[in-house]
Amino acid sequence: MSESAPTVYILHGEDEFAISQFIDGLVSKMGDPTTAMMNVTRLDGRSTDLGELRTAVSAMPFLTKRRVVILSQPIARVNNPDTREKFIDLLNQVQPSTALLLIEYKPLVSERDRRRGEFHWLEEWAESNPQQAYLRQFKQPNSGEMVRWILNRAESAGGKFTPRAAALLGSLVGDETRLADQEIHKLLDYVNYNRAVEPDDVEYLTAIIPQGDIFVMVDALGNQDEKRAMGMLHRLLETQQPISIFGMVVRQFRLLLLAREVIDRGGGVKDVARELSVHPFVAEKITSQARHFTIPVLEKVHHRLLDMDEAVKTGQIQGDLALDTMVAVFTSQ
Repeated sequence: MSESAPTVYILHGEDEFAISQFIDGLVSKMGDPTTAMMNVTRLDGRSTDLGELRTAVSAMPFLTKRRVVILSQPIARVNNPDTREKFIDLLNQVQPSTALLLIEYKPLVSERDRRRGEFHWLEEWAESNPQQAYLRQFKQPNSGEMVRWILNRAESAGGKFTPRAAALLGSLVGDETRLADQEIHKLLDYVNYNRAVEPDDVEYLTAIIPQGDIFVMVDALGNQDEKRAMGMLHRLLETQQPISIFGMVVRQFRLLLLAREVIDRGGGVKDVARELSVHPFVAEKITSQARHFTIPVLEKVHHRLLDMDEAVKTGQIQGDLALDTMVAVFTSQ
């Protein structure tokens, strides 16, 4: 990292995998992995006050030019003009020896509000401070974009997919980029990078996660039916890796949150299908499920899932144990 690099990175959007890849790339530029990890601090905006954040960004790097502070859900406690002013003042004071990453796993402003010309105050600060700030939204690719995403991802990994194979894989993984990446590498390993992945390879190697099973498990979670939810979870674990199930559950609750927002604006199934770009049958199921939750509950569940997902990826907890814990916690609330 050079001293001309931004001091504040504002990363937002639903594509958690792309955000994590960006962070990994930034950390890799710090040199030796062991030394780099000693200079990375992760904080949660829901429990971190401005004093703690100021202390973290003021610390000097150890055996490297820069240190990284990652603050997820950065605006959770910035809920009044006075706190916002203090938060912006802190952003202005971040020194070149620190890279402060503000991570929001949803758009700062909805597409509907953006079309009306509305911007988030963090975006406005970034636009006013281009030398200090790096602002990027990571959108989840839609079904039409996913094929190109798979083709490009395979090529960057040193392999190749035929367009038909990419389309088939896209139909199986939906818009889950992390799950798609996992399957891409598995398929490229299978063909030993010697030829393009064909549709037959995808059919042979990529197991389909039954969407109906995910609906059943989420229904059970919503109804606080621990026995049914746990049974469906273990059924899924018989054929799927925990990280794949996590991806599908996170996606499902994200869709439920978006659907609930549509419902609260007076929308129905057709509106959900259009705004979420899903099949009418899926929209009907999602709309029905979303009516069992409130937006605050869905936001809490979605954030908790992201926390668990990160704990699995960083080795803090085993995937199957995290999923069992998820079911136990959500059905006891």
